[in-house]
Amino acid sequence: MFQKRREQLVSRMQQQSIDVAVLVPGSNMYYFTGLQLKQSERLTVVAITAHHQLYFLVPQVELTKVDLGNGGTILSYSDEEGPSQAIQQLKKELGTAQTLAVEFDTMRVKEQKAIENLTYDTLCDIGETIRDIRMEKDEHEIALMRQAVQIVEESLAATLPIIQAGISEMEVAAQLEYEMRRRGSEGTPFGTIVASGYRGALPHGRASTKKIETGELIVIDFGAIYKGYVADMTRTVALGEVSPTLKTIYSIVKQANETAIAAIKPGMTAHAIDDLARDIIRDAGYGNTFTHRLGHGIGLSAHEEPYMMQRNQLVLKPGMAFTVEPGIYVQDVGGVRIEDNLIVTEDGYENLMTYSKELIIL
Repeated sequence: MFQKRREQLVSRMQQQSIDVAVLVPGSNMYYFTGLQLKQSERLTVVAITAHHQLYFLVPQVELTKVDLGNGGTILSYSDEEGPSQAIQQLKKELGTAQTLAVEFDTMRVKEQKAIENLTYDTLCDIGETIRDIRMEKDEHEIALMRQAVQIVEESLAATLPIIQAGISEMEVAAQLEYEMRRRGSEGTPFGTIVASGYRGALPHGRASTKKIETGELIVIDFGAIYKGYVADMTRTVALGEVSPTLKTIYSIVKQANETAIAAIKPGMTAHAIDDLARDIIRDAGYGNTFTHRLGHGIGLSAHEEPYMMQRNQLVLKPGMAFTVEPGIYVQDVGGVRIEDNLIVTEDGYENLMTYSKELIIL
């Protein structure tokens, strides 16, 4: 699998006359090599050449995580000696590269300083090429995303019964994260959002010490990670009966969500899907309260291509995975967001989520 992905990357590199691509720890390194690390004080890079060579420059403490089953050469170093000698080895292996490509979005100054020791004429960004490759998910990736979705849906169902007047948003978030962990989640891809009452008007209202009260809507936006792949879910629930205004807002957002999803198919553009949801909210008189894009891509990252937003002319293709999450946020009143995870299929879409979108009253 990883070798096949590298072949795709090498083919693009050859088309663009790129001699070497250097990747840093993160989702791209994992996608092409299987090495799953986070950036730390210890230098780690992977070099992939246009001649299909693969080099891992890693600290000795991480050697057991490197799988050479699909080829590759390890250049390691101890904490005591540092990476200088390993970098010189890599320089010798690579020789002179006319064009060297790196990840402008994620490379730190630390890694940049290290590659300055390599010999090359031109430096360019490999990010756009990689984003394009990763945008269309294969069946293996989709299967892992289905598992991640199952984790978030089951965890929400297990958490809702604890919500009652007087419980804090943080307590709800903690229970939710516990439920995801016990079902196999490797962690959370972003800070869990539990925003009740007036705090629901904050699109990114991280869980706080606020106590939840009867008659409030509660926006719950959270995610799980299963074998590297992300599920991102939002449901808005009510504690007791809520006002007619809040019920109306909920029905508008639900209609916007369902209308946008129903139109998903190959050939549609990202902005056209966004427009469908945005028009419903605007026509209902709440246009200025929908303050973010309709959705974002999901996969190894919580936010990646494609972005479902105004002016994005990207044409949808089978395998693309993204969220649809319209929202209305009224200051001092509350907010509603409903989010599903979608896959574009050959003739339409698959909604990975099955959780009810009817207003749940606790």
